[in-house]
Amino acid sequence: MTQSWTDFNSQYHSLQLNAEKRFSKGLSVLGNYAWAKTMDDFGNTTLLFRREYFRGVASEHIPHIFHLTTMWAVPTPRLQGIAAKLLQGWELTSLTTWQNGFPFSLASGVDNSFTAAGGDRADFTGTDVNQAKLSGLSHAQMVDRFFNTSLFTTNAFGTFGNSGRNILRGPRFFNTDLGLIKNTAVAEEFKVQFRAEFFNLFNNVNFSNPGSTVGTPGFGRITSARDPRILQLTLKLMF
Repeated sequence: MTQSWTDFNSQYHSLQLNAEKRFSKGLSVLGNYAWAKTMDDFGNTTLLFRREYFRGVASEHIPHIFHLTTMWAVPTPRLQGIAAKLLQGWELTSLTTWQNGFPFSLASGVDNSFTAAGGDRADFTGTDVNQAKLSGLSHAQMVDRFFNTSLFTTNAFGTFGNSGRNILRGPRFFNTDLGLIKNTAVAEEFKVQFRAEFFNLFNNVNFSNPGSTVGTPGFGRITSARDPRILQLTLKLMF
């Protein structure tokens, strides 16, 4: 499925692909991939006379995202009594997400435009923005310098900075959540449900965006990450 729209301030285009195995023999699988591009010129309202200055990919723009959802009713033989209560009613569910990181701009940290608007961006001193992207980094190297900071400097006096809005993109995101569910019928109108939920099952490190203000100690450095693995246990009584 493709879709697109344009309004006064933004443009959106997307392509979505779905593959589904409907629930049968206790198993269902749904895979979804989406490509999208969103452009807008949203920015500081005090600089309305320079809307083109804010033209770029939207701050929430994610070009590639993939979801895989599964649900499996664990098969068990027909049993009676205590064995049936213990072994029947188990389910496994999972949700895996892979996506690009979020875009970000490089701020100059000074008011060299003399507008007091707080929107000055850094000057880019290279010839191609791809020069700023570093690849093949270990986690330690990525945390210390996510992009080539030497290619950015404070903007020249009387300018807003020549680097575009949201020209760099933060670390990608990968996560798998897993749920183990046990439904037990105690009586005709009374059921117990036990849930063990693992968020970020593989304890993958998903970094936040790096510091983006020239001249600050955190410029180009990653100082935070999303949640590590979390286990949640729940017991629910339904009647």
